[in-house]
Amino acid sequence: MPPPKRLQRFYARSVFYPTLWWNMLHGRVLKIRHWSTRIDANLIVGAYPFARDVPKMAADGVRAVVNTCEEYPGPVDAYALAGIEQLHIPTTDFTHPRLEDIEQAVEFIEQHAQGGATTYVHCKAGRARSATVALCWLVKYRGMSAEDAQSTLLKLRPHVNPRVAQRPVVQDFVAKLDA
Repeated sequence: MPPPKRLQRFYARSVFYPTLWWNMLHGRVLKIRHWSTRIDANLIVGAYPFARDVPKMAADGVRAVVNTCEEYPGPVDAYALAGIEQLHIPTTDFTHPRLEDIEQAVEFIEQHAQGGATTYVHCKAGRARSATVALCWLVKYRGMSAEDAQSTLLKLRPHVNPRVAQRPVVQDFVAKLDA
């Protein structure tokens, strides 16, 4: 049984800056990890974007963002200037998004994909919350199994959580598609 939501939030808030700095060290300073990774012509999975990242995102065809961070509203002013629409599905770090939020995010991504645009899906590190949403979109709109989508994510972004496909919310999403 998971800890109560308030304890999850307390823990997530207490480790927010140390883990953000850790991610920045690996992604921005040492360049051990990619800050963002193109998964598909219409999908990029990445870490916490800063306002300074928005012009490059726009140049890369990003017209939409799915922000899964409860702890970060995103650079909304920079998005507005760049013509980027954000869907914010606040999710406590170290947990997974709710099924309803995943369904909304998957449809948001697909709506933009149908128009030829790219969506940037992010959490703090681009490893779990964002990968959960991306995996579900790949299952529904790219016809992959959850395992194949997980393999694709790991091949392109090796530091993605290797057990996203096993999350109960992903299993529920897939079961609902199969129903």
